[in-house]
Amino acid sequence: MITMSGEKVYNADLYLRLSREVIDNVIADGGVANLSEDYERERESGSITTQKAFLTRFCDENGINIHNIYADDGYSGANFERPGWNKLIKDVEDGKVNMVIVKDLSRLGRVSSKVTYYTDEYFPAKRVRFIAVADAIDTGIQDTSGDEMAQFKAFFNEWFLRDCSKKVRAGKKTRAREGKVMTTYPTYRL
Repeated sequence: MITMSGEKVYNADLYLRLSREVIDNVIADGGVANLSEDYERERESGSITTQKAFLTRFCDENGINIHNIYADDGYSGANFERPGWNKLIKDVEDGKVNMVIVKDLSRLGRVSSKVTYYTDEYFPAKRVRFIAVADAIDTGIQDTSGDEMAQFKAFFNEWFLRDCSKKVRAGKKTRAREGKVMTTYPTYRL
């Protein structure tokens, strides 16, 4: 459970990201973009609008001032060179915020070493509290089991990214063996 205690005033940046790893992998491999059930579920339940409403309500309920809301719609969690993320980091560097909030750890990213860097090193060095609401991860609470859980979740999120890529490649091989079309656009003949 995440709680706000004391008299400290928090100015937070909210970070939203729509996961599109499945479609990114299909397109990057030159395949036909057949959306999986997981992607459809993620698109519906993890939409930018839903994340924004969820995090805004969390801030309202806990008396947290929202400095800015940054969203990277359509950017993979495997890459930390995202426009919204870069703006958020600039706010941290400029000392404009003392809290960063995401819906869950996978919204921050899906590369466990980078996620661990930000949660365990970067944010603490900048005196910024990090909260992943749905995962109940809060760097403002001194609980080592939470740290271990964050590392486990970061690893699992990276595994999910790699697993999707393997499934896409396996699906492409199956379609190729069956003689099905493997291109995004059908062949054009004059």
